[in-house]
Amino acid sequence: MNRVRITLLALLGLLLASPVAAEEPLSYAEQLIRSGEYALAEIALEKQIADHPVAAARLLSDVYLFEGDLDRAQHWLERAREAGLDDAAYYWQKGRIESARANWPAAWAALRSAVALSPRPEYALLWGAVGLAQGDAERARLGFGKAERSGSGASALFLQGLTLLATSPEQALALLRRAQLELGSESPLKPQAIYWQARALERLGRVKEARSTLRFLLRSYPGYGPARDELNRLGP
Repeated sequence: MNRVRITLLALLGLLLASPVAAEEPLSYAEQLIRSGEYALAEIALEKQIADHPVAAARLLSDVYLFEGDLDRAQHWLERAREAGLDDAAYYWQKGRIESARANWPAAWAALRSAVALSPRPEYALLWGAVGLAQGDAERARLGFGKAERSGSGASALFLQGLTLLATSPEQALALLRRAQLELGSESPLKPQAIYWQARALERLGRVKEARSTLRFLLRSYPGYGPARDELNRLGP
């Protein structure tokens, strides 16, 4: 598995592991989900089904998605839709479930519908990531471009840079540099943005600059193993 694929899967993990925001009285259940207390969240939500059929069923779909029980996640999603869940939220969750199955064509189709119905940046970001997972650079650019326009900012820039790395390293380098500037210091994408700049520089034949970039990365993030491996490969 190459490093682009690993980076993509890490992003998918972050997007799949973010529960839908809930309002009172379901915020307690949402907190339980964020804490990984899925059994307790399930009990709390089942008590709320009668009074809050849409939101409780939608959150139950999240619980089972995070537990890896994708059939039950789909079951509760359909329950939420029957109770009145809006179409954009339905297709977003369906796209997440199909992404967890690695059923990329179905995930792409669902997320395309979500993006068409709502301009939320997380919808477009996962849409682009699924395009990249399919090996379709054009679909990836379409999704990431939409995400950037919708306010996703640095994450979309980073992923657009990855998408262009093989075919247009100069453009990829510019996007990755912009992403680095916009990403917060605590973002897990920050060191990756710097690392992939070095890879773009190498593709452009600017090996001295690539080494310098990797040394800077290791000074800032001493534990970032891929940078050390790449620097050893490039040599002194």
